[in-house]
Amino acid sequence: MRALVLTSLAVLVATACQSTPPPTQAVQPSGATSAPGVVAPAVAVLAHAISVPADHRYVSVSDGQTGRILLVDLAKGSSTEIVAARGSPGRPYYAPPFSESADGKRLLLAAVGPAARSALYLIDVVAGGATLLYEDEEIWSIGSLHGVISPDGARYAFHGHDGVRIGDTAGGPTRLFLEDDDPADMARIWYPLAWSLDRTAIALGQGTDTVTKVATYGVASGEEYWTGTGSQVSWRTKPPFLAVAGSAGTFGGENRVYAVNPNDGVIRDLEPLTAKYFGSIAWHPSADRVLYTAADDQFAESDVYTRSLTDDLPKRIESPKKIWEAWWSSDGSRIYATAARDATAGTPGVGDFDILELPGGRVVASVCRGDQRGQCR
Repeated sequence: MRALVLTSLAVLVATACQSTPPPTQAVQPSGATSAPGVVAPAVAVLAHAISVPADHRYVSVSDGQTGRILLVDLAKGSSTEIVAARGSPGRPYYAPPFSESADGKRLLLAAVGPAARSALYLIDVVAGGATLLYEDEEIWSIGSLHGVISPDGARYAFHGHDGVRIGDTAGGPTRLFLEDDDPADMARIWYPLAWSLDRTAIALGQGTDTVTKVATYGVASGEEYWTGTGSQVSWRTKPPFLAVAGSAGTFGGENRVYAVNPNDGVIRDLEPLTAKYFGSIAWHPSADRVLYTAADDQFAESDVYTRSLTDDLPKRIESPKKIWEAWWSSDGSRIYATAARDATAGTPGVGDFDILELPGGRVVASVCRGDQRGQCR
């Protein structure tokens, strides 16, 4: 169950409006053409304008070849569709992969391009705009680009057919940032994990079933200045800059949670239970504390922990049930988590979930994937 959810679930939040403005069709850059013999979709991406609350979660859902992004308002408990996008023709399921800016007002969305290949679009959530930024020359599988937008929404990085590329969301050509170690070996290709908050550095990862190797690079110089093991990362603006959660995969890696200053490689281990599988790593918005999840095996639901840099041991956050993912509220005063929808609330469908406030477990919102707007009846 968790394996299915983690491959299709990507959660975020926004404000529900009383009326929905007319959708905006994706703008195609001048000069873009379709491949010979390929019929491009009439409308690849439609976006609706909406305001974005501080505490929100975006959710990616699918009704077949059309994928949708919902914005869940955690204060109101409501969800609103903000994007409808087309996947590759003939593929039965498409839940749009996406990345969001720090304020949630810009999304980098993967969808089919004008030539029916894998493409990336910029979604201006507040304005309701959708703009085609990039379409790969060779890649057809939606999601293979692993696109990541910078915290300020000004830049984006992804893995193209020739390696990691970087571009500006204002438009224009991308540049090749880093070639793969071995393009023929999936375990040795690089793809972006996260930009630093000032976008001067970027963390890249390698791995197949899970990310097992992490490296940080200077964006301007392209210089690698730290390499380690890990699966997920979180940046902040002071040392140690990077928090890392690692889970071992089939071909390597370590079960580990630690903080590191990539400038000098000094590591502070934060989690002694190396038999656990870790994820959902995030620095507190202002304190020297990290939030992460821990599970008994790779596909099990998790418990939530926090760990201060001054504490000797992590602190378990009380929850009435095991969870999938967890994150801080915008001000760090609360913790939110996703969990399988309670069976007493009806007959949950596959992937239906509640968003809980922890500790305590108060349900602040619910999402049911059988409904186009994610609403539960």
